[in-house]
Formats: sequence, structure tokens, C-alpha cells
Amino acid sequence: MVIDEEIGAHPAPGPRVDDGCALTRRLGVIGVQVDRILNEEMRRLSDGEIEQAIVVLHELAARMTAVRGQALAEARDRGFAVRHGASDLAEWLRGRLVLTPTEARRRVGLARATVEGPCRATGQALAAGEISAEHAWVICQALRRLPREVDDEQRGAVEQFLLDQASVLDQYQLVKLAARLRERLTAVDPSPGGADPRADSRSDEHNDSGRSAASDPNPEAARPGLGGLTDRGPDPAAVRELTLTDTAAGTALLNGELDAEGAALLRTALDQLAAPRPGENDPSDQRSPARRRADALIDLVSLALSADAVPSSGGTRPHLSVMIPWATLVGSGSEPASTNWGMPLPRSLLARLSCDAAISRIVLDPEGIPLDVGRTTRTIPPHVRRAVAVRDRGCVFAGCDRPPSWTDCHHVVHWTRGGVTAPHNLVLLCPEHHRRVHREGWEIVFAEDQRPTLIPPRRIDPLRRPRRNPYSQPPADLFIRTA
Repeated sequence: MVIDEEIGAHPAPGPRVDDGCALTRRLGVIGVQVDRILNEEMRRLSDGEIEQAIVVLHELAARMTAVRGQALAEARDRGFAVRHGASDLAEWLRGRLVLTPTEARRRVGLARATVEGPCRATGQALAAGEISAEHAWVICQALRRLPREVDDEQRGAVEQFLLDQASVLDQYQLVKLAARLRERLTAVDPSPGGADPRADSRSDEHNDSGRSAASDPNPEAARPGLGGLTDRGPDPAAVRELTLTDTAAGTALLNGELDAEGAALLRTALDQLAAPRPGENDPSDQRSPARRRADALIDLVSLALSADAVPSSGGTRPHLSVMIPWATLVGSGSEPASTNWGMPLPRSLLARLSCDAAISRIVLDPEGIPLDVGRTTRTIPPHVRRAVAVRDRGCVFAGCDRPPSWTDCHHVVHWTRGGVTAPHNLVLLCPEHHRRVHREGWEIVFAEDQRPTLIPPRRIDPLRRPRRNPYSQPPADLFIRTA
């Protein structure tokens, strides 16, 4: 390449590209610099230099994704793929770059949304290296799936809110947050029979229509609370699908999608079966989490078949834990119900789920902190653990995303030293971080908001800067600012 001769480096391996374009020459310079970096002796760098290099490389990867998006958007606008014999740009990418169909469509969709579509603020953050390509894709998908009734101003507020949260949440946690936002913004079901949330809960009168309950042939269906939470409208379960594809190796590939209720039921059924089990000669379970889940699924099917528990019609319902704010249950709140895995449940499901359910009550203070329900005991009573799980939402160690069912309840002041078994002296820690807290001497304190904060020992952080887990903290309420 001409640019290589000017710099005095060898051409980079791989396919050759046309050097006539100024952009191609600039990209060639980047390729030459990458060659030089690959030949660097990384072992000579200090820890600080290694850390800085990793961060800069992460930002550069995001910025190059933005550059690629601009190129793809321009190629799409000028009909590039059709002139090259492909039906669309995604098909051309598949053949030219040997991509899977899903990845090709994802790259084109991300480019369209961030360059010329409704997610330009996300595109700007990506170009600045402030978010990753994975975060950008989650945000674009979240905006695309917002209800049609959400106006442009609210969409902009949602996009900015998700961009802010992307600095502390990984893509999987951001997916859960986006799902909760979408559910809260689904204010009313526009289909026939949908309940109007503007109806007054005492008089059953609409604020703007003047229609009273007496003129409604089915007043129970229009009443807020459980009466207004009907199964009418779009079926959340319509997305469910499962395919099993045989392979030449004699195995089967499973692929599918579940709604929030179905996913929570499956996870609840597999949770205990997938727990690590020590081997006969090894105290640790050497199976990967994916292997344990697969084994648990087979165990579940085997148990059902051996117990003759697969009915021809009907059957016993699985047990499912759902957290429903009282205001939502009675119809005056907007906070969605959620499974104990953190995914929101559509309002239309609550009436059906609560029709045949045992309801347990946990009283919270105005800040969302469970009131003291404990007494001094060595073991953790179930009702106390439930209260702690509502507050902590999972392991409280910074950066850990283990759900409550994978955690231990840890006494901040040990019970042998007079520590009480009550929420203000308990936190959730996964087994790995529970061991670290005891072994390394981490200190746990409760701040003014009554949520736990971890302080590392000096050998880990000489300044002993307090740490909190963003996954276990409720995000700032977007709707207070946009109401």
C-alpha cells in the first residue's frame, strides 16, 4: 500500500482494499498503528498503563462502530447492495464479511437507528466512546418497542435516561431497566375493553368522557385495581416459541423466546436443580453454569415424567413469586409488578395471577425499606429473608448481579456477638462474595437511606472508599422528571 511505503511499515495481513479513497488511506494509517501496537511488549507496561490501554481500546471500539454505522447508512441510502447483486444491505454484509444473518441485520439496524433514525443521541454517545455498541443496541431496541402513544419528548427523555444508566449498568441490566420503562409507559390498552387509567377509583367516572359506571354495561372491567387488570388486548404470551433442531452430531439445538411470566416460571423451576453440587472427590462443582442449567432442565423433565405429573389436560400450577406494589394492585400506581428475577410483568397478567394466589404482605417505609420484622435468632426466618431480598434485590457486593435466590443472608454484626436477625443487620451476599467479606475483612455499614455500603480493607483500597452495587439500587425515577 502507498501509505505503508510512506510510513515505512509492512502492509497489514488480510484482504486488500482500494487505496484511491482518502477515507481508506486514513483507515490504512490506523491499521499500520495497530500493527505496531501488536508488536509492542505489553509486559513492559505498568499496571496503570495497561489499565489505560484497556479503557482507550474499549472507547475506540465504540467509536469505530459509529464510523462503520455512517458507512452502512450511506451504503443503504444509495442502494449499494442492489447494485452489487444482493437483495438488501444485510444480505451483502453476510456474503462479504461472512456474518450470521442475525449479526448482519443487527449492524444495519444499529446504523439506521443511530445515524438517520430516532436514536441520534445514542449515536453521538457511541461516536464519543461513552457507551459500547452493546449498550447502543439495547437502547435502540428499547426505543423501538415503546408504545405508540409515547410522544417525541418522552422518547427523548427515555433515551437520555438509558444513556445515563449505561455508565453504571451492563447491557443485561439495561435490558431489564428498559423493559420496566416500557411497561410503565404503557398507560392504557388501546384495544376494545382496555381500562382507562384516568378513571377515578372512587366514582368510576372518567375525567374527560363524562361516562359513569351506571352507563357502562360492564363496570367491573373499567374499574381500576384488579377489576381493571384484565386479560384483554395483546397477549404477552404471543411471543413464546421454542424450536428443537437436530444436528449431524446427534444432538439437538434449542432456540426460543419467552415472555416475562414464562421465563420466571422456567427459572423458578430450574433454580434449585441448577445449584452447584460438590463432587465425590472435589468440593467444587466443575460444571459451567450453562451445563448446570441444561442438566436441571433434563432433571425437571425426568421428575415430571417419573411422577406421572404430565397431565393430558390441566394440572397443578407452578409456584411463582411476583412482587406487586400495593398501589399497583389496587390500580392507583404506575410501578409495574415484577418477578423475583427483576423482569416486569404486564398489568394485564395481574388479575389472572392474583385470581388463584396466596398473597404475602411486606410493609415498606416511604423510602422502600422493609420495616423491622425480625427477632434475635441464629437462623434466618423466611419472612425476614423475604424482607431483606426486597431491599437488596440480590448480592450487594459492587458489580455482582446474582439474584436473591443465589445468595446467603449475612449478619453484619454476627449473632454470636449479639447481632440481631433483623433487616437492619442483614445483607444478601452470593457465596463467592460472602467468603471474600469474611476472609478479607470488608466492613458493611448502613447509610442514611438504610441501604448497605461496603468499605474495603486498606490493603485493597488505601483510601477505603465506600462502594455500592448499582444493580441493587433502584434507579432514579425518570417519570418524576417527565410527568
